[in-house]
Amino acid sequence: MTDASIVPSANGATASFTFEFYNGDSSAINLVDYWARLKSTSGTKYTLTLLDKANKKTISPKASTTLTFYSAVGSMVTLDQLILNFVKFDFSVSGYEKTIGSFTFPAGYNNDIKLGGYKTVKISSSNVNMRVDQNTVSKTTDYYNVNLSFVARNTSQFGVAIPEYNYYLKTSSGLYKLKLKNTSDSNLTLEPAVLNSIRLTGSIPNTVSTSGWKLVITQKVGTDSSQVELPVASFMVPFSLDTTPGTAKQTFTDEKGTYEVELQSVQRMPWGNDDNVIAKLSVKNKESVYLPLPELTGTIVLDENITINGQTVKNTGDIGLAPGASTTITFIGKLPNAYNWKKFELQLNEKSGTEDVQVAEVTKSAITPIYSVSAGSVYTQKSIGSEMSAKVTDVRTYKGDLTDTYAVFMDVTNNQTRSKVMPQWTGYFKSAAGNYYEATIQKTATSVTPGNKEQIIVYTQLPSNVSREGLQLLLGEAIDSNGLIKGATGTPTGYIRGVLFGLPTENSDLTNSHALKVGPYNIDFNYFNVYANGETVYFTVGSKVQRDYSYDGFTQSKLTMELEYEPASDVLWSQTINLEGKAENSLTWKIGDNYNAFNKQMAENKYWPTYTLNVYETVNGSKKKLFSKDIRFSEFINWLDGQH
Repeated sequence: MTDASIVPSANGATASFTFEFYNGDSSAINLVDYWARLKSTSGTKYTLTLLDKANKKTISPKASTTLTFYSAVGSMVTLDQLILNFVKFDFSVSGYEKTIGSFTFPAGYNNDIKLGGYKTVKISSSNVNMRVDQNTVSKTTDYYNVNLSFVARNTSQFGVAIPEYNYYLKTSSGLYKLKLKNTSDSNLTLEPAVLNSIRLTGSIPNTVSTSGWKLVITQKVGTDSSQVELPVASFMVPFSLDTTPGTAKQTFTDEKGTYEVELQSVQRMPWGNDDNVIAKLSVKNKESVYLPLPELTGTIVLDENITINGQTVKNTGDIGLAPGASTTITFIGKLPNAYNWKKFELQLNEKSGTEDVQVAEVTKSAITPIYSVSAGSVYTQKSIGSEMSAKVTDVRTYKGDLTDTYAVFMDVTNNQTRSKVMPQWTGYFKSAAGNYYEATIQKTATSVTPGNKEQIIVYTQLPSNVSREGLQLLLGEAIDSNGLIKGATGTPTGYIRGVLFGLPTENSDLTNSHALKVGPYNIDFNYFNVYANGETVYFTVGSKVQRDYSYDGFTQSKLTMELEYEPASDVLWSQTINLEGKAENSLTWKIGDNYNAFNKQMAENKYWPTYTLNVYETVNGSKKKLFSKDIRFSEFINWLDGQH
């Protein structure tokens, strides 16, 4: 005997028993000679029917077959009250029947599959392992709404269609029929080795006890006039009531599966004269099978009465979730910066047909601080489709005629396994006093290979009376109405995943000409000689240029050398340097050693006893002095040899 079950029926109950019958002989066995007899311990006899009797006639040598007998019994009968005898017809014995096996059951016996366990069910000639995956229950005024899923895996070599089963939730008050959430599952084909999830729904009066619930699966057999439902399996069912509204975490089930959502953080980010409210939601697959990412929209509700529609932003490349896996979805709304809420709720909706249905409501009223990175540290981001790291490498102030340009240089490394154009950034500079200054981002649309990086320049027009001490840079990935902006173009309407970068102290050393860093280039400016002969001034310059090839993307800065008499602001000579490129009226310095000699005719004969050689970098039309040295005219002196 491989199985024994009792399930309630309209007329009482139906008991069924399954045997594996093996022929160990060398000739075929005629099954007409064998039968089963069922009686109660008190002597009541029951009539058994053999399932699929027409096809159960003989068993070949060394082969086996499955025999299932069933019978109607009383509604109060239990298995431990029954005795089943297997007999062989033999006309040489009294009564013509010889008992060859007797089966009884211990007190309290049942074959319910315990929580987490599985049962192997025979479908045609295939073995299918079945188990309850999970059961999520929400409570209404009158009912428990049940969302239950069980999984089935065909362990045989050929696909088999799942029979037209009936599904019941058995409680202490009786059986309640469940229906398939997805009607197409009624004839689902179970392919070999594939784990299939089948979802069931139903409503149970909330006056019913929630202890001891069981999922009972049955299959109809017989003709319309004598049809009965035979038990297939009975599983213990966990009772898990949905988290009540007003919490940060909830579970919901839709037609695709069961998900857990958690409101991880709520932040306010400055944007123009308003604030963007950024709600970060974690979405987890609670099933044992892969699920698509749900198409959620969010409505932000403040203090129970103020409603703000939220824009939904998903991670690049997010389409599905493995069993137990999670990802994040961001919801963004706009709020006047002076408004402070006491209660924050996020209502989550999903489209069902033509209607939007609320599936969950999560809350987290406290504002989550913006993540901060100290000066010199690396920020690493692991969001799917946006794996990268960023580090501020330098800050420079570029003097202008009326305002200064304050610029931050940042390396952004591609931590993905594929080349990609790095995200567009946007944000603000934040002073120690809490004031914000809009940032402008300068970057390329160059694709960055895995492990390599691009240099971006972030700058603002900073009033001279704003202290640089305690200044921070707030940056996030730029979004527009379509979601995350890809590449270097687009008009941002906000940003997500904001980070506050601490900024280093600006380097004020102007004495080292051998380590000038411009983009990916390191310049050893090692030779400069100048002298005059009549109205002609002769110049000789030399350098060694190295490039860091881990930079795939950068913006070429303008580098300028000037010979100036500073007391009179009299520039005798100016020369633009172009690195590896071509620019009109400029020197082109290539990788390696460079040596250039040229002269200039003076329009008027004015020479000063000393001059200052200055090297400038230009960003946004403003200049930053990188190196400065006092020199004199001499035909023989290299002013950059370290000895003068």
